[in-house]
Amino acid sequence: MRKIFIIFGLLLFFAGCACDEVTLPDEPDPPVNSGNSADSPYEPEQHEPPVHEPEPTPPVAIPERDEHRAFLTISPAERLVSGSSHITFTNRTGGELETVVLRVYLNAFCRDAENSPVFPELEWRAFPNGREYGNIGIEYAFANDEPLSFELDETVLTLKLNKPLAPYQTVRLFLLYTAEIPQIAHRTGGNENALWFGKFLPTLAVYDNGWNTDAHYPAGNPFFVQAANYRVEITTPSRYTVVGTGTRTEEVIIDTDTKITRFTANHARDFAFALSPHFLTAQAITETGVTIHLYYFTETLNPEQILESALRSMNFFEERISVFPLGHVTIVEAELMQDSIAFSQVVFADSWYLARGGQYRAIAHGLGNQWLSQIVGTNRVAEPWLTNGLTRFVQAGVFYQDADTLRSRMERDYVTINERTTLIMANGLGASPNWAHYAHTHGRKAMLMTYNLHELVGEEVFWQIISEYYRRFAFEIADANDFINLAEEISGRNLQNFFSRWINEGTVPGLP
Repeated sequence: MRKIFIIFGLLLFFAGCACDEVTLPDEPDPPVNSGNSADSPYEPEQHEPPVHEPEPTPPVAIPERDEHRAFLTISPAERLVSGSSHITFTNRTGGELETVVLRVYLNAFCRDAENSPVFPELEWRAFPNGREYGNIGIEYAFANDEPLSFELDETVLTLKLNKPLAPYQTVRLFLLYTAEIPQIAHRTGGNENALWFGKFLPTLAVYDNGWNTDAHYPAGNPFFVQAANYRVEITTPSRYTVVGTGTRTEEVIIDTDTKITRFTANHARDFAFALSPHFLTAQAITETGVTIHLYYFTETLNPEQILESALRSMNFFEERISVFPLGHVTIVEAELMQDSIAFSQVVFADSWYLARGGQYRAIAHGLGNQWLSQIVGTNRVAEPWLTNGLTRFVQAGVFYQDADTLRSRMERDYVTINERTTLIMANGLGASPNWAHYAHTHGRKAMLMTYNLHELVGEEVFWQIISEYYRRFAFEIADANDFINLAEEISGRNLQNFFSRWINEGTVPGLP
């Protein structure tokens, strides 16, 4: 653990940030004693009047979302980033806060990280050029013009506030940092053609009966994040094209060698972006007017085939779940250790899959996650099966649209895992000793459970459940109980035993 203390004499990099005070209601008057008067023939019992602590009341207007404003300067040749983040955070926890915690996920790839972010059997895919390291170093931290002391423990950055933050009070935080980007095939990484940045920016941790500080497990997608608003400005050499989450609002050429690209993104789980001097581009538009942008650097790829796959997937998801509400989505070629990784409005898709016909799986997987892991948020560390099971089953529907072919697909997955006895979905990511165990538990078994639910309640009711789940929890956080209760509400069935058997037991129930 590294402790850094900032003295008050340091130059203040963040100005004009006064704390937004919120006036809470006055204490209520104590109850009036309505007992007998002094003339009464008996003395009433004496009780202390009950004390009722008032619930904190939100002000008339507080920010709907926390906001991240980031300013990044990137040197692609050296894979170096210098940046600053201005974060507006409102305390919605119901109690006072003495600290604010952020997650700095790139530090899972520090040279001295305690836990590896990649399973040993997958290191050859994650580190194609040999193991490389990356990190973000925090130089300064401020709150409302005042320097803060802080602790950076790998991926957990704890800011120690100079005074407690009251409920519904807002504080403006400032971070100054530098980063080294490893040349790896992961969420943040790069190769000779491009750099890509997923889960790169320091972001607020979720407060859920305490700050969420789970490790960056090597299994799955070890993240639990709230939606926030982002305003990001990225300075690069002028020959680089920069694409990312949200809307690219402006490109400003500073001189022959420098360009600034600005983005705005609302209700996003993360701001993901990529840059390259070699990007080729193509696009397609869905039946509902959603634009699909494709950025790629391998000239031999077939963009028409990739976009056809994307259109097929988007049209299916829009028909079964809801029209995509954000106007456009961007698919970016990258070098990954898996087929694709989804972020808000962005899908990084692996070059190998895009080039060899696997684009159907990669694209459907990434786009399905837009609805069920990016717009609807879940705790993907504690309950990874919730997102994975729904997404895998929904994306299977893109390719297996009649009952017989869908059944055949489910039977193949069932044969793969039906003799296993340790696939306990109630256990989170930390219980998976390797990627196969994770994939069998929170992927295949979770998908088979979703298929069994589909068969139990019927086609029409099942899609009503999925559509209402999306509608009710869009841009919020849902948990397993939310989904189970909703499924019971819409189906009119008691499903407690059904879910308990699948989630809490290590064996795999049979197919219906």
